[in-house]
Amino acid sequence: MLAFAHNSHLKLGTAQWQLGGDLLTWWPAGVHLSTMLGYAVIGTAGGVSEANGIGHPEADTFEARLTGAPGPVRFIPTHRGQGLPLTEVAALSTRSGSARSSTYFPQAARSVAEFDWLAVPDSTGYDSGAPPPQQ
Repeated sequence: MLAFAHNSHLKLGTAQWQLGGDLLTWWPAGVHLSTMLGYAVIGTAGGVSEANGIGHPEADTFEARLTGAPGPVRFIPTHRGQGLPLTEVAALSTRSGSARSSTYFPQAARSVAEFDWLAVPDSTGYDSGAPPPQQ
């Protein structure tokens, strides 16, 4: 089975969304599918998306560390955090969000335990607020 969805829907930890004054928390589909079927989860992180108001990740952040590896695209095994320097990773900050999209959630240090792999491009031109292309 191959499923495509927002990282928060497929990850292996709790999902959270700050919506105004409310912090919403839930167990996403990824947790349930992994428990029932035992599958691998590939999350995405990224460098820059000018179309979505996402600048370069700040120097001390988890995503700056990810995009610091040779690219322009990386496929990084996290193995749900096994064998990684988790103390070093936990010390990294979470990058700032998007100036345009409240549905953008940057990856945080805990992401190494919530995914089996991370796909990390330097940039994307995808505009989440643009109308769908005309056929």
